Amino acid sequence: MKYNFDCLYQTMMGMTYEEVEAAVKDNAVVLFPAGVVEAHGPHLPLGTDIFTALNQALEVKRHFELQGGKCVVAPPFYFGGTQAMTRQFAGTFTSSEENIIAAVSDILASLDRFGFQNVVILNAHGDSVQRNAMLKTIVESNKTLKMKSYWVEYEDDAQYMGFNGDEDYLIKIAPMQLDEAFEIEKWPEDEFDIHAAAFETALMLDICPDMVREEKLDGLKPTMLKGDDRRKWNEGNAENIALVPKAYVGDPAGYRYIRADMDKVYEAFARSLYRYFYEGK
Repeated sequence: MKYNFDCLYQTMMGMTYEEVEAAVKDNAVVLFPAGVVEAHGPHLPLGTDIFTALNQALEVKRHFELQGGKCVVAPPFYFGGTQAMTRQFAGTFTSSEENIIAAVSDILASLDRFGFQNVVILNAHGDSVQRNAMLKTIVESNKTLKMKSYWVEYEDDAQYMGFNGDEDYLIKIAPMQLDEAFEIEKWPEDEFDIHAAAFETALMLDICPDMVREEKLDGLKPTMLKGDDRRKWNEGNAENIALVPKAYVGDPAGYRYIRADMDKVYEAFARSLYRYFYEGK
């Protein structure tokens, strides 16, 4: 039986060492997709974050190269960290902050040894364990490696996410226009639609439709987490698992009224990166 590994072939995994050497000579920017293997309700695969990060990296690469830039995609980083409630569900692999730092540091050191000058981490998993580990790794690696590592944030989110805005490893991307990313006929019933819910389900139906178990969506009720319950979700303690009994947060059934199309978002993202690396803006 033959399997389709096309998305991985389009990363460095499908390149020869000579092709990597050529990319280094071309001063190609490395896009490094990162995520976690994590429960995403009964309807989405455990690898949802990986698939979305890899899709983003490949689409940004395509638009980046259409503008004349040089770009390669590193093999995705799978085994990140999860503090939130999904760590209580079967299939969620979670690493400690220390192990994430060690693993990602080794990956960045390898890219540096190859001769690359710039790498941009595209993180599709917003859990605090993952985020803190990645940021610490970037800061420390930039002290010891010749290569420069970068984190990206939409410029209108940077302050909210705790950045001053003048960090030398931070690339601020043009704000995402929600109406360019999604056609929304009706908003989800649950405004706290943050994990394996309407928007993420709609996105997966756009990029990996065969992986969505649509038959499982019938009967999934909104979780409607508010106030202190949101804190409990983030803390991830087993005694509070009844808040999210099916490993989603939000209104998965609301996907029926949402259609995702991220092409314009990725084009704008790539344009921001191109300006940063090629125009100094």
